[in-house]
Amino acid sequence: MLGRIEGKAQGAEHLFGVSPRYEDLDWNGLAFSREQFDSVIGIDRAAWQQELTMHDELFRQLAYHLPTALTDVRARIASQLA
Repeated sequence: MLGRIEGKAQGAEHLFGVSPRYEDLDWNGLAFSREQFDSVIGIDRAAWQQELTMHDELFRQLAYHLPTALTDVRARIASQLA
């Protein structure tokens, strides 16, 4: 994050925002391959679709207390997963 703020690093846009790229992180002393990184940083679309479905009832129950921004973000994520 600091590297991006200082203009020294970039990030990769994805469903939930911006994530660091493998090459922008300092891996000295760590045995962590690009494949491992991709596995950790990746998004399982099917799993997230299930997760959002599980939230349907909760969002209905709390609808009158939820900020509009929260329901908007949820709708944006659902749309991008579809």
